[in-house]
Amino acid sequence: MAQPTVYVTRVIARQGLDLLRDAAALTVWEKKELMPRHLQLAHFANCDGLLTTPDIPVDDALLTACPSLRAVSNHAVGFDNIDVAACTRRGIAVGNTPGVLSETTADLAFAMILAAARRVTELADWIKQDRWTPEVGLLENLGVDVHHATLGIIGMGRIGREVAGRAVGFRMNILYHNRNRDAQAEKEFGAAYAPKEELLRQSDFVSLHLPLTAQTRHYIARRELGLMKSSAILVNTGRGQLVNQNALLQALKNGEIAGAGLDVTDPEPMRGDDPLLLMPQVTVLPHIGSATRQTRIKMAETAARNLINALSGKPMVSCVNPEAVGRGRDAGRTP
Repeated sequence: MAQPTVYVTRVIARQGLDLLRDAAALTVWEKKELMPRHLQLAHFANCDGLLTTPDIPVDDALLTACPSLRAVSNHAVGFDNIDVAACTRRGIAVGNTPGVLSETTADLAFAMILAAARRVTELADWIKQDRWTPEVGLLENLGVDVHHATLGIIGMGRIGREVAGRAVGFRMNILYHNRNRDAQAEKEFGAAYAPKEELLRQSDFVSLHLPLTAQTRHYIARRELGLMKSSAILVNTGRGQLVNQNALLQALKNGEIAGAGLDVTDPEPMRGDDPLLLMPQVTVLPHIGSATRQTRIKMAETAARNLINALSGKPMVSCVNPEAVGRGRDAGRTP
């Protein structure tokens, strides 16, 4: 019996590729530059499985061009680059990689809280500018305490819970906002549920851990920034579009909030002339929340196993649309 054909849209950890090579006829896009759209439509056309990265839009046009496609596995926990409803209509299973990156991303979120609070990148640059002189006074270069401060977590999912666990070690007062109350988080971390507006008003640090949807786009905009303390710091390790960056820039310029830490931006990549980068109280990183060797290996293995399982008729390790399983490839199409 012929092996299924699989296309991987960027080079991923060797361990994931090795799993796929043993189970499928594998093609990998190995160039540094992103695959142009016209090549996507051509190269994916006869694939049974597609292992994607978030830069590949798996939309209705691509799905129409790929009549053999049976499974898509995203090398990420988020899947806003995939039209899940269109996949489901066609009986195409969609997988992602939650869980394996939660702790690593929470580490980075907390690193950004600390960096913003103590002005780490700002003052590291200050030294490189040869501004550390004996004349520097005792009331210069001051940051703010993280310990015993109030942390507001928006989105108490896997990553939000891991951030809460780290905050306990700093004896922080933890508020959270979520679609549903989380009794376990309240018991385990002493977290208190708060409406969105109240959380923004009370928190010294606000950390975003939401998926990107039509409802969460620009979840933090001018109104929300205006509710925050002038001493507050905003941290975003979710998706760049959760924050209206023009509103954030104005809030920082106007002193409405004190600083920000962004691992995700809108757009990505952020260009070097972006005005936010001129703000010394802003720390921006190139979307490295899951970027450790150990975690990227786990992500590659999970993404690979998602495809292997789906193409062999088994449940994915993590499937975002299990209702698609068992539907015909042409289900839901207009005759």
